[in-house]
Amino acid sequence: MRAVARSLLSRVATAIAARMSPSVPESMAGRVRMEQVQSILRMTPVMMGANLVIALLVAVAGMAGPHRLFLTVWAVAVGAYALLGLRGWLSAWRTKGGKTTVSAQGVNRIILQAGLLGVLWGVLPVATFGSGSGTLPMLVASVIAGMIGCGGFALLALPPAAIAYSAPMVAGSLIMLASTGEPILYALGGLLIFCHLVVIVSCLAHAKVFVERLVASEELETQRQVVSLLLSDFEEGASDWLWEVDAAGALTYVSDRMAAAAGLDRAALIGSPMSDLCGAAEGPAGPVAALSGLFAEQKTFRDMVVSIEVGDQTHWWSLSAKPVHDLDGRFVGFRGVGADITQAREDQARISRLAHYDVLTQLPNRLSFLQALSKAWTEHGRADREPRGAGCAVLCLDLDHFKGVNDSLGHPIGDDLLIQASGRLRQCVGEHIGEGGLVARLGGDEFAVVIAPSPGAEALGELARDIVTSLSEPYDVRGHHVLIGASIGIAEAPLHADDPDGLLKNADLALYQAKGDGRGAYRFFETAMDLWVQQRRELELDLRDALAKDELKLFFQPLIGRRENQITGFEALLRWQHPRRGLVAPTDFVECAEQWGLIGKIGEWVLHQACHTAATWPPHLSVAVNLSPHQFASGNLVAQVRKALKTSGLHPARLELEITEGLLLQDSVKTLGQLAQLKEMGVKIAMDDFGTGYSSLAYLWRFPFDKIKIDRSFVAEMQDNTAIADILRTIALLGQTLNLEVTAEGVETPDQARLLAEMRCDTFQGFLYGRPMPVGDIPSFLMSNLARQMRRDEGGADDEAMVG
Repeated sequence: MRAVARSLLSRVATAIAARMSPSVPESMAGRVRMEQVQSILRMTPVMMGANLVIALLVAVAGMAGPHRLFLTVWAVAVGAYALLGLRGWLSAWRTKGGKTTVSAQGVNRIILQAGLLGVLWGVLPVATFGSGSGTLPMLVASVIAGMIGCGGFALLALPPAAIAYSAPMVAGSLIMLASTGEPILYALGGLLIFCHLVVIVSCLAHAKVFVERLVASEELETQRQVVSLLLSDFEEGASDWLWEVDAAGALTYVSDRMAAAAGLDRAALIGSPMSDLCGAAEGPAGPVAALSGLFAEQKTFRDMVVSIEVGDQTHWWSLSAKPVHDLDGRFVGFRGVGADITQAREDQARISRLAHYDVLTQLPNRLSFLQALSKAWTEHGRADREPRGAGCAVLCLDLDHFKGVNDSLGHPIGDDLLIQASGRLRQCVGEHIGEGGLVARLGGDEFAVVIAPSPGAEALGELARDIVTSLSEPYDVRGHHVLIGASIGIAEAPLHADDPDGLLKNADLALYQAKGDGRGAYRFFETAMDLWVQQRRELELDLRDALAKDELKLFFQPLIGRRENQITGFEALLRWQHPRRGLVAPTDFVECAEQWGLIGKIGEWVLHQACHTAATWPPHLSVAVNLSPHQFASGNLVAQVRKALKTSGLHPARLELEITEGLLLQDSVKTLGQLAQLKEMGVKIAMDDFGTGYSSLAYLWRFPFDKIKIDRSFVAEMQDNTAIADILRTIALLGQTLNLEVTAEGVETPDQARLLAEMRCDTFQGFLYGRPMPVGDIPSFLMSNLARQMRRDEGGADDEAMVG
């Protein structure tokens, strides 16, 4: 019977607790119950002590009355309950930390215990009513009111327990008041009910807030752990690191990676000002104030580059951070990430030097020369800015007989000869001009000097004579006694030209005149040098008729894949079958065609012919077509490509358009826009002659190229020049990193092919695999290549059979 009653009471308590407790996620219910119990246990000593003292006072106060026996028994019962409660609290305190959750049955027991205590106090007003003394009922009424309020406060976290505790006392008091029959006491009973409802509502509201805060705290802790885990993974797996500073800029948190990057212990960094650790600061837009100035602005900053001394070396860090504020909105510091970008800056510096300096001679390249010429013209060359002694001059220079040395003794000897000659040239210019002269290698054995301000014709002539004399002296190159010479053309501004291009052109004309006069000489530009211009005019007239007379022909050079040496396609190369001059190479007329505005029609013809020819090939073969900057400038290139593909039926993916790096320096926005349209059509875009002077990584990520082609000059020199080999290896790695196909041009020997394959170049092009051929020779070339593959496959199969 007792078991049934206990079970019934437990179910009732459970139902009450479920209805009156705020909704809690099931995964947190045990944890919430634990916190509710802990809240009650913290008040247990005070509550049980109060029960003991108040019960004793009530019993003593009623000893003179007729209920002393009841009060004695009642006080003993309350005291026993209080002692048992203290004993349970002491036991729970001793085992503190062992449990983190409480079951629903445990909470039900607390509710039942609270109800039992409430019943003990609830019988007091019923039993003492009518005692004949006005003092005891008033005392009991005061005690009951106080116990309801105190009990509700002590059990705020668990509303069912608070109600179970206070309801019996309210019921006993109402019975007492109702039995008097006095209206004023009825009103007092109504007031008691109202106060009890206020206590209940307060308990429920407090419990809801209590649970919500607990749930929020648990969620925040979970988020903190997740963030901590993510940050830990970030610090372990990423190259970046974390740091924090306070409002004064002193470090408050330093990750192990940052301490290692600074070469200091974490303990030494904590508390030290971040601005003292870092030196000069540089933002994306250029140098800025010191890091302390950025902290004072209390604004978010990104990719701020600062210098730091690590030992005897200068390192560079990239810092990004956001200001941190407390709950009151006060600025308390910065939290951010950093990375050591020293290697990246060094790589960028090497790439930048590659873009502006010749790899072999370490002289400024064509780009640097043109920039220096433009500056010299702006400052000294214009006629309206010509004070006495001003002006600028350009010397164009070719090495006489260099080609013969290079061909007979080999490229390594030729390279060393160029290095020695460039050193002599630099020395001569330095002795005569000083800082006012810039020596550049334009390519091959072509050099140029820009001088600003010009020292005058006499001094320029003396400089040219000394250059010719110096460069004509014997060279000792790897044990070889070598003799070469030099020819020089000179043009002065503003006497000989109206713009920088004209100045360079006229110096070049003077150079050709010097070479035509027997080499080993120098010439100033003269207006009488029109014969050469007339010859070029004759060439122009012939070239204008070449298309109409069907004199232009396309030759095709094969592209070979690294794997299995399979043919992947052909590059279309333009040739001019002149009736008198014979087969003219594009180097002899393409530049003229660009200057005369003929390249647009020629380029469109090449594009259509290449597409129609490639459409007859097997579908796995592609065709590569070189584009001129003038074709982009016309604005009709995209329409021409679309028309060529449509009329030929060639799939866009089989067409590859090659552009040079110099093209991107001319109205890059318009150029990139046209390239993007071609890319959307499905045409592949390749950057030709990569690394010859205009290389810029910015364009590689601004436009998704499909291929980069290594210039033949690098391939020719890589076996005897480790620096060039390292550059090729870097370019190949760059292509792999950016998912670009890498093609090596000018492959002429098996050793070159082997080295390039080891560098993981994807395709090869050169005389080793095939010379440019007319379209009629392509079928036989493909058949012979197929036959070689079949013989190789049959040989492999025979080897396997023999092994079997």
